[in-house]
Amino acid sequence: MSETFYTSALLGFVGSEEQLGAVQTSHVLARNALPSAFNAPGSYAAGKALVALGKSRVFDALHPGVSADPAALSSSSDFANGPKYTASFSGTVLSATGPVARTLLEHSRTLPIDVIGGRVTSPSSVTVVELVDAPESEVHPTAKVHAPLMIPVAASAAAAAMCGVLGDWKIFAMIVLGMACNGVSTSALKQGDLTFTRPATTAGAPAGDGYLDAGTELVVLKGSESAVASVTRGRFTLRYRNEGSYRWITTCGTLLTAQCFIQLLIVPQGTFFGQVLFLFSMILSWLYNAHVSRQEKAAWDRLVLEDLLKAPSTKRYSLGTRTATAVFLMQLLRPDNVEEQLALLLPNNTPVWRFWRQTVARRLREEKPSFAGVPIDATFSADEHKLLTILLGDAQTAVDGFSKLSGAKF
Repeated sequence: MSETFYTSALLGFVGSEEQLGAVQTSHVLARNALPSAFNAPGSYAAGKALVALGKSRVFDALHPGVSADPAALSSSSDFANGPKYTASFSGTVLSATGPVARTLLEHSRTLPIDVIGGRVTSPSSVTVVELVDAPESEVHPTAKVHAPLMIPVAASAAAAAMCGVLGDWKIFAMIVLGMACNGVSTSALKQGDLTFTRPATTAGAPAGDGYLDAGTELVVLKGSESAVASVTRGRFTLRYRNEGSYRWITTCGTLLTAQCFIQLLIVPQGTFFGQVLFLFSMILSWLYNAHVSRQEKAAWDRLVLEDLLKAPSTKRYSLGTRTATAVFLMQLLRPDNVEEQLALLLPNNTPVWRFWRQTVARRLREEKPSFAGVPIDATFSADEHKLLTILLGDAQTAVDGFSKLSGAKF
């Protein structure tokens, strides 16, 4: 019996990643209308996540109801902060962005890349994203997920029925308890409406062009102020109608935690065949959760990239040095304060770097910029002169590469 104890009663503490992923995918992203009324593993972690969700109140004075942070429920990094953002025209710098920017950055890493030649020391990539239109200031997106929900429900119901036939009422009660707690909890969760909001923008605002900076990965955002704000400052919340719905989430989290410990105590008291049936219901539920959980990232990507951003056109380029990348970026964005922007990207403050930034900023204003024959101050040493020649060569590489791509729409 002890062997069955460890493989059955303790299942409330395992399978948490699959359980959280399945709950997030089915009842937050996909808005599944049917509750997950089956006896599932991972109830302890699911209970803790629901309690955390209940405590994650997000102040939202502009909208009725009570909002919660869906990041509290997610076992993945989809809701984590995104990279730093710098606006080219307004000068705005955001030290961290939101989940939409993070998703766009991760998507950019999967794109095919066009390599621009030149010296190679610290390769970087630049992805250009054309944001054609901005979503409404409030959107309620829904992802499409393929989930055969009736299979684990039927398996749990059949296992409970067989326990009744065998007269093992303890295991019967534990399976029904698991079905009830999971079903009630997912029903309560579904009362929250996944809502995307972005800041309102002023009519006549300049283009919101700028770039996300994640070190060696940069993403250029081109589009209206509202379209770019959707990426950089848009956020997701779970909005509930009233305080009662909000508190019910916390109560359900407590129920799931209690279920885990009750099953831990009672299941070992059942018959051997009853425990096998309990294990059977848990295994099928785990397989279902794993199947749905594997769809979480794809469902989230479709929700953000297709439903929200309307599948923007993208193009990715690779350059061999940070200096060439910076110059290439300035040609894409064409800001008024090129020297300041270069200082943000390359903060070196030696005389050589200051001279280089000044020269690049001045030459990029020309119709056909060239860095050949740039007069270098005689006060620079031989080593400094050599470094400047190399850096100006990087700038020329970026200019030549951009010139070859001039037929593309940036």
